[in-house]
Amino acid sequence: MAALHKFSIITPVLGACLIAAQAVAAPEFDQSFLSDYSKLQPRTAGAVSDLAYVAPESHARLANYDGVAVDQPQVLVSPNSDYKGGKPQDMALIAEYLRSGLTQHLTAGGYKVVDQPGPRILYIRLALTDLEMKKKKRSLLAYTPVGAVVKAGTDALKDALDKVDITGMAFQGELLDGQTGEVLAALVVPRGKPPGGKEMRMDFDELDALVGEYGARLRCGLDNARVAAEKQVNCLDPAARHGSGRQP
Repeated sequence: MAALHKFSIITPVLGACLIAAQAVAAPEFDQSFLSDYSKLQPRTAGAVSDLAYVAPESHARLANYDGVAVDQPQVLVSPNSDYKGGKPQDMALIAEYLRSGLTQHLTAGGYKVVDQPGPRILYIRLALTDLEMKKKKRSLLAYTPVGAVVKAGTDALKDALDKVDITGMAFQGELLDGQTGEVLAALVVPRGKPPGGKEMRMDFDELDALVGEYGARLRCGLDNARVAAEKQVNCLDPAARHGSGRQP
């Protein structure tokens, strides 16, 4: 149990904004983003399945960092996607929404978010890979006329997701030392159609809820590294986070 508890401290740091997978056989995923896929090991906790790597003693090092740099997530469309015509600005909206959800939780917890990696800075790399989409049928009247005011932020992302059904994806992340580039942990969380399984779809509300959940796990994991063992909580449990005052 002690080993699992340590694992739950570091894993939520990489789990920020990462999408929970089915607890059945995971779909295949792109292996071009992380530094090293060979060290990943499958893990199942409740209904969540993922593949993770945690460097020895990395959980004890988190308190030594003064800030966090979050790189803009990469978005890679799967070659198997029915629809490959996503507009660049729509892909950028998804990426920035994921990063902003993560940084909002950090800043709300008093953590310094910086623009560049460096000494005593945690560097987080994220990617949304294997994105599979289907284009929705829309009335001609649903299209935005030329010259209309462009929406920003959440409204723009809702509009982007209203154009397509997202039927598959995998979130991938690395936590690195911002000076040396040493990989402290890595995580892959596939979400989509597993072998022989049903097709899944994601809407804005589901994406928003998952961004909030994993942003809270990130903040909780950093908090755990800064308190005595008896005050640490299970960051995977929303009730435990809430009871400790680590909102949400």
